[in-house]
Amino acid sequence: MKNSVLLLGLMLLVACDSVEVTPVDITGQPIIGHWYFSESVEENGMHFYQRLYLHVREDGFVLYANVLCKQSLSSGVRSESRLILDYLPVKQINVKKLVLQKYPLTPKFEILLGQWPDQGSGVFEVDNMPLRPIAAAEKPDVHSWECQ
Repeated sequence: MKNSVLLLGLMLLVACDSVEVTPVDITGQPIIGHWYFSESVEENGMHFYQRLYLHVREDGFVLYANVLCKQSLSSGVRSESRLILDYLPVKQINVKKLVLQKYPLTPKFEILLGQWPDQGSGVFEVDNMPLRPIAAAEKPDVHSWECQ
């Protein structure tokens, strides 16, 4: 009995891995392209440096990279948070959020959307950060981002 339950569980996992989420059609949406944000701020004795890069492809796959570096100005103690989602399919999109998920029954990632680029000034607000469009040639190497 125990072996059959394990076998059934293993078969379900294999079946889920073989069925990727099909991205929704985002053809022609103004969010397609390369988007970037970078900011360095000092407040309350802390130095914050944040970078966010978003590449939305016409085929409905998205690369999302967000790195936040923090350093105490008095002690020099550093910490960082990093999330890189490497071309996940768009499972759902509306004016408020973008949902990315690779396989059914795996974690979903919700990206909050604010202003869309066609609403003025070409700014695309993602996770409360104003991203500006960049050329494909300016695409950063997000896997080599470091906190200094």
